[in-house]
Amino acid sequence: MAARLLTKSWHWIALGAVLSAVGMSNVAVAKSELPSKVFYRYVNDKGVKVLHHTIPPIYAQKGYEIVSLSGKVVKVVPPALSAAEVAAKAEAAELAENLAMWDKRLRRRYSSIADINAAKSRKLADLDTNIAIIHSNISSKKSAIKDQQDKAANIERSGRDVPKAVLNKLAVLENELEDSQEQVRLRLLEYQEVVDKYDRDKVRFEEISVQ
Repeated sequence: MAARLLTKSWHWIALGAVLSAVGMSNVAVAKSELPSKVFYRYVNDKGVKVLHHTIPPIYAQKGYEIVSLSGKVVKVVPPALSAAEVAAKAEAAELAENLAMWDKRLRRRYSSIADINAAKSRKLADLDTNIAIIHSNISSKKSAIKDQQDKAANIERSGRDVPKAVLNKLAVLENELEDSQEQVRLRLLEYQEVVDKYDRDKVRFEEISVQ
């Protein structure tokens, strides 16, 4: 929990630094591109328009105008992006990058939809084989468990206590059975994920093929 809070704190600190840099860079760029003698017109915290030869960074981030000595508006600087806008812009850039990488992978691996279907079939066949092996192991473990249970029942019917070794063996087999059943559950989830993945690849491949 503490690690997540620390990560989130650094995320907002980074956004704040970006916003501050944007505001300061607006002034720097304006000064480098404009005549040496200009005025900055901005709205202060009271809603009043101010014309001055300098502009505080806090107002630079809210947008301003650069005015020449003759009163002509030389440049209009828009407000700096908000934290939400910076985050949205970064997210959009990341999505675009991921999409470009996906397209590159598809073009490199496949030349047709038939290629994707073939790759899908091979992957699903491998999973089917793996699941069949696990099911076989489950059947063997169930049989072994039944043998141990029958053995324990016969011992009890004879009036004796079931040896600890038999009980331990039974416990081990039951744990192994649970593990194998969990493996089947995970493989079935993986099976569906593979189906979904290749179906998405086919849809995207068709889209980029007509571009």
